[in-house]
Amino acid sequence: MNALQAVSFCVTCHNRLWQLKQTLHHNLRVLEEGMEIILVDYHSTDGLSAWVWDHFADQIEGGKLVFFQVLNEVSWSAPIAKNLAHRLSGKDYLFNLDGDNFITSDDIKAIKRAMAERQPCHQWSGDRKDGSFGRIGLPRRLFAKLGGYDECLLPMGSQDFDLLWRLEAVKRAAVRLPPPQLTAVQNQHHHKIAAVNARQVDPKQYYLHMIKSNRAVASFKLNHMGPLRLGGYATFRGLLNGREIIFDGLNNRHKITQPRESVDAT
Repeated sequence: MNALQAVSFCVTCHNRLWQLKQTLHHNLRVLEEGMEIILVDYHSTDGLSAWVWDHFADQIEGGKLVFFQVLNEVSWSAPIAKNLAHRLSGKDYLFNLDGDNFITSDDIKAIKRAMAERQPCHQWSGDRKDGSFGRIGLPRRLFAKLGGYDECLLPMGSQDFDLLWRLEAVKRAAVRLPPPQLTAVQNQHHHKIAAVNARQVDPKQYYLHMIKSNRAVASFKLNHMGPLRLGGYATFRGLLNGREIIFDGLNNRHKITQPRESVDAT
């Protein structure tokens, strides 16, 4: 396969089916040969998995869409969920695409230019509030070297800044791409924090507090521990394209051959 086409667009979603309904059809249509979308349903309760199978079974069977449904109960964490999507890929180049973001043919051309030079890239509008800042691409080996997103950070806020800072620290600063052509589906602050069960507090202040806290932690760790985050990832039980597996923290996939009740009891 042409290495310039071997790219995975890594998407995670937790109870944001209303956004995927606007983006996923479009994004699958513009993929080029050899490209795929990896979609992680991070234990959603809004019918996301059933909707995916109802509408995209052919794309899953054909390999255009890789679908992982998390079965074990998990607390929302953007860095952990993003790592899971990236780890499921066997492609040479990984591009984070939030579930509320679109891709176009021109976006893909720009990403392929970065891939051709084996450079990490960052494609955003310049407006940190419009939902485009997380569009970061990098070679899979470089992602593994860094240890991916820092899973020790708070559930959301600044995990993308942290990854970009650590890229700079290993002298692989991301190439800035032209802005995405289409604006992301917009969120309100209460949408952002709903996944962390913080509805009792002011959504905007809570979200800004997580951003500030994560930036402080990320800066401290970078200065005193360096840019690499090693030691493994979170372990999940889930359905990979409909087949139940355990995906452990060392990226090993274990097939489930016993009834789920037996697995739950262990």
